[in-house]
Amino acid sequence: MNAAALRARLLLGRLALGRFGWTNLAALALLLAGACACLILLPTLQERLTSRHETLADLQSRLRHEIRQASAAPQAAPPSNLGAFQAALGDIHQADQALKTIFAEADRQLLVLDEAEYRLAYDKAGGFYAYSVRLPVKGGYLALRIFCEQVLLALPYASLDEISFKRRAAGETDLDARLHFTLYLAGPPDYAAGIAANGREGAR
Repeated sequence: MNAAALRARLLLGRLALGRFGWTNLAALALLLAGACACLILLPTLQERLTSRHETLADLQSRLRHEIRQASAAPQAAPPSNLGAFQAALGDIHQADQALKTIFAEADRQLLVLDEAEYRLAYDKAGGFYAYSVRLPVKGGYLALRIFCEQVLLALPYASLDEISFKRRAAGETDLDARLHFTLYLAGPPDYAAGIAANGREGAR
């Protein structure tokens, strides 16, 4: 190839490059560089993706195994309301001591007790005794309120089922009240009903 032909080809190359533009040339260079980077980094990315898939599959397998174990394990029965109630019952053999507690609290609050009424009943379905105590009481309102609160605190197996007040005269500060407590007690079904008689001996 002579010098004239070489110069002609170089001139044509410059003309073609000028028509293509430097911006397009730079874009083409970036595209080629990106393609090379993808070819270089693609195997590494593929390895990471494969590793994460394996980790996820392992976690899913462990989770399914734990779910199967939890399903196969025997479930503990929740405590029944009746069981919790029976655990809170008092002892029927200590019923006379419970009455003494009531009378002692009445003395502390300076209340006057009239003859009380007692009734013992056995609940076959629940397996417990209900010891009903009706107390005619005379005293100030605050003293009566404190008395009721202290009895319920001292005897957690007792309930205050009824309370009524009556004032004999408009000027009197003391009230005539009727209180109905029930003691819930555990004991054998054939326990002697003579507990009521013991209660009367402690009445005032």
